[in-house]
Amino acid sequence: MPVYPPVYVDPLPTGHYPHFEKHDAVIWERFLDIYGADFEQVAYNVALGGVRLEQEDIEPAARDGWQYTTAMRPDVIGLRGREVWLIEVKPSARASALGQALCYAVMAERDGAWVLPLVACVVTDQSTPDMRYCAAQLGVRLVEVPAE
Repeated sequence: MPVYPPVYVDPLPTGHYPHFEKHDAVIWERFLDIYGADFEQVAYNVALGGVRLEQEDIEPAARDGWQYTTAMRPDVIGLRGREVWLIEVKPSARASALGQALCYAVMAERDGAWVLPLVACVVTDQSTPDMRYCAAQLGVRLVEVPAE
């Protein structure tokens, strides 16, 4: 399970997305404008995996805090029909974004975070033919939302 329970919200542009860089937020809001209606809810700031300290003298809140800081954090968790999308938002996405999205799906599966099928996804403003090919071969959804 995620370190802390996800807080789901409607998939609407808010201008505030925890841990997003400014350019990431612009890309994400373009995605929401185009595809937001396809999602029932989204969650931000969800932590998967992480190191759980086992020492007996550590307070539970400190354990959770340490696990949170060492966990992987997808930019967005999206609930879409009978799927859970683990989304990495990345300007000019390259191979590292594909790896991040795949790792999020692996961690969510290992942690038993959701019982629905998991979809690794990268949302970007631009990619290359090689990136599109690799994403297809790896089973990662690559969604391009170019600037207008």
